[in-house]
Amino acid sequence: MQEKFWNYLLQVRTNVEYLDVYAEKTYIVDRNLRIICAIASSSAIAAWAVWTELAFLWSGVIVISQVISAIKDVLPFSQRMKMLKELNGAMKSIFQRMEYDWYKVSDGQLTEEEINELLFDYKRAVSEIENKFLSDSILVENNQYTAIAEEKCEKYFKSIY
Repeated sequence: MQEKFWNYLLQVRTNVEYLDVYAEKTYIVDRNLRIICAIASSSAIAAWAVWTELAFLWSGVIVISQVISAIKDVLPFSQRMKMLKELNGAMKSIFQRMEYDWYKVSDGQLTEEEINELLFDYKRAVSEIENKFLSDSILVENNQYTAIAEEKCEKYFKSIY
């Protein structure tokens, strides 16, 4: 039962790291989209002033950047960043409690039945958090993010244990 608890502890930590990576990458995409829109709009206005014969092209660039700016709040990036921050905060809290309880589990202070109950409680808590934060969203699994998360998790446990 100790091994099951340890494996789930690893899984939760990997999920925490995955959500960190996902949030970071989502932030980068959102920031880059904002920068591109700002640059496109500003440079199109300047180019329009210089090359008036291509006014339709520059006005098109301005319109597209303005449309993207107007709808960016309904694009998934901004909403996803907020959700990921809250979801990851809740997952980190569970992980911290699990890590605290790991000492009692690994030290043999708990019976198999107590460990099983503790593990069940943590699984239920994770499930409730996922249902709360992911009921309206889908996080498409990204293998690259998973590899980064697993590497970060491994580093974490090597430095701690």
